[in-house]
Amino acid sequence: SIHQSETIKMAGFSIPNLEKQLRELNTTLQSIQNVSQWLIRHRKHAKTAVSVWYKDIQKANAGRKLNLLYLANDVIQNSKRKGPEFKLEFTRALPRTFQLVNKEKDDSLTKSVQRILSVWEERRVFEPESISKFKAIIVSGSLHSHRRTRSESDAKTRLVEEAPPEPKRAKLDTPPPEDPPNSRQPPEAEDLLKRMLAIDGPKSVAQDTAVRQKIACFPPEIHDPELLSEIKDKAAVERLFTRVDEASKVMAEYNKRLEKELKERQEIQELLDVFIWQQKGLLREAKKNLKDYQGKLERVTVVREELKSHLANLPDFSKLPMGSVNALAPLPSVGDLFN
Repeated sequence: SIHQSETIKMAGFSIPNLEKQLRELNTTLQSIQNVSQWLIRHRKHAKTAVSVWYKDIQKANAGRKLNLLYLANDVIQNSKRKGPEFKLEFTRALPRTFQLVNKEKDDSLTKSVQRILSVWEERRVFEPESISKFKAIIVSGSLHSHRRTRSESDAKTRLVEEAPPEPKRAKLDTPPPEDPPNSRQPPEAEDLLKRMLAIDGPKSVAQDTAVRQKIACFPPEIHDPELLSEIKDKAAVERLFTRVDEASKVMAEYNKRLEKELKERQEIQELLDVFIWQQKGLLREAKKNLKDYQGKLERVTVVREELKSHLANLPDFSKLPMGSVNALAPLPSVGDLFN
């Protein structure tokens, strides 16, 4: 409700306040967003907040676990523009959380959590390695599915130490250039930066809090089939039909904007990939030029030192006595040479 939303906004951070809000958290989008926004405002307490969140999820049933994961998802995705605090803390807590999901043995919960991971993977919320690790934990229930055991590591070390040395290979100055990741032309850095800033700017769909709030405030009867049993007359059916029709239009327009933004993000990602490829090529070329110039500098330095040594060994003509027998005879004139 609006009153509940205002109460959450005004509440200061404390563990009792957080525990109360987690207890009152329900499955509606508005409830999740209200608590999420409150947590993000108090992100300096991220470590404490995630610790309380994890204690709650440990004792929660399957349905509540999913609800708390939806909250974590909203906090992680919407706090990244403010700072990395929540992402870092959830990164530490999520492996143990997904182990709890595995222990539930609830197909519905598992599928819903896997959908969350698919969104994270598509939006690059976490690194691909982390996503793979999370998926493996949900399936196996093991926190060490992506780690070598100590004995395996020691055995590999012994094999390396005992193995005969490999024959030396000719070292390449630079690695061979990679193939371009796609058929696009590398963009100008300034143009790419503008598009990246625009996609997360005020006009971004994710930043449209007015529409998101409108969707969050949809009456529960339009998305909860269990409430249909409360309809008793034709007038109620017509009112519900009107509400559903209005909500469908809002959602259709919102999804259309999301789809357009997703295509733009995918295009930016392709441009970013080819831009990185181009920069790697330029970096390789710069390293090669640096090595060439360092070689030339070394050769010039050697010649310089040889010249200094040679000059040091020459006699000091200024100290020779003029007119003495030891003095050098004057050079003959041009006329004397032809006489």
